[in-house]
Amino acid sequence: MFDSIAALRDHLAAPGRSLEYVAKMLHEVPDLPVVADRARYLVEKVKGKAVLDIGCAGPLSPHLRAVATRYHGIDKQEGGDWLHLDVDAAPQDLPTLVVDLVIAGELLEHLANPGTFLAQLRAKYPATPVYFTVPHAGAYRVQNDCEIVNRDHVAWYSYTTLKTLLTRHGYVIHEARWYNGEPHKAEGLIVLAV
Repeated sequence: MFDSIAALRDHLAAPGRSLEYVAKMLHEVPDLPVVADRARYLVEKVKGKAVLDIGCAGPLSPHLRAVATRYHGIDKQEGGDWLHLDVDAAPQDLPTLVVDLVIAGELLEHLANPGTFLAQLRAKYPATPVYFTVPHAGAYRVQNDCEIVNRDHVAWYSYTTLKTLLTRHGYVIHEARWYNGEPHKAEGLIVLAV
């Protein structure tokens, strides 16, 4: 649509818009490394650690469990040997466990109020590193008048919106990566925050 950042900046600075508006709208994205396989990457990070896996009913859970020294799972879905808890409805009920790492994989985009969840997670695990993974807004597609999106998702995250959300709740990003695709258009983001 725009052939340069300057052209985009000029468009945003249309008559009636302030320079503050332009500054608020443009955000540089750091040059993030790419991870070809989110699952394999997280399994490597979990090896030899005590882990809390929030949103654990998916296919990644058994692989994390296999390499963790101690594994605790939480999901609102019943039927597994994990703690049945809807962290969206009752984030205050998160248990306080001794763990080295928390995984919140493909979770934030499902929550009606991710801020409340993040505040409770931070309160219960103030110094524990957390790997957050989310689908990336840049991967959104419409094909033949049909959106390609999970019906259970209520939000899309870009690098900037995820960073803003985490920062508002006291997290500091220590590393970030794209997963499954080329930068800026990848399927998702992996962020390590404390």
